Parts: sequence; C-alpha cells; structure tokens
Amino acid sequence: MSTQQAQRPQKQRLDPTDNQLHVSSKKSAKEFVFITKIFLKKFNQVELHALGEATKISVRVAENLQRQGLITITKINSFTADIEGRKRVKLVITVQLTQDGKARINQELQA
Repeated sequence: MSTQQAQRPQKQRLDPTDNQLHVSSKKSAKEFVFITKIFLKKFNQVELHALGEATKISVRVAENLQRQGLITITKINSFTADIEGRKRVKLVITVQLTQDGKARINQELQA
C-alpha cells in the first residue's frame, strides 16, 4: 500500500437520520443533487433548508431533479429568520419522489 492510500481517510456512507437536508454554499449544486438522491432513496419526501446565498443552490437542486422527472416540488416556504442577531432569508423547499424517480434512483444508487 502506498503512502497516499495510507493517508487518505476512509469514505463513509451517508445515512441520513431525518428528511431535512441543510444546503450550504460550500458545495456545488451538482453535489447536493447527488446527496438529495440519497435522502430521497431513504425518505421519499425531503425538505431542502437553505439560508442566504445557499437559497440559489437549493432552488437549482430542486429544479434539476424536477426536470429529470425524479421529483415533484410540493411546497416552497420563504421567511426571514433572526439568526445570531442578524435577519437572514430562509428557504424551505419540500420535494416528493415520483414513482418513476424511485425506480431510477434505486437503479442509480445500487450498493
């Protein structure tokens, strides 16, 4: 085993405990599309929570998945939250997995 392989940390499987995915601006929309698929495989309905600049990413994720025919956007909530003394825009998008989407995600994410 080379030193690069020895230093690389082990990959961990993502096992979500609830259906809320907190979207940040630190990862790309493409990464969150993949993570959302993992959440959808387990829960069928997922809430994408985003603050500030991450709201654009969460909208892009929901839109991409809906265009692919994997989900239906069932609810969009937008409100202003007071976080650490600052007013921030919070967006919650609720998405529902379609029957066709369920089969396609299961096929795509085979373990």
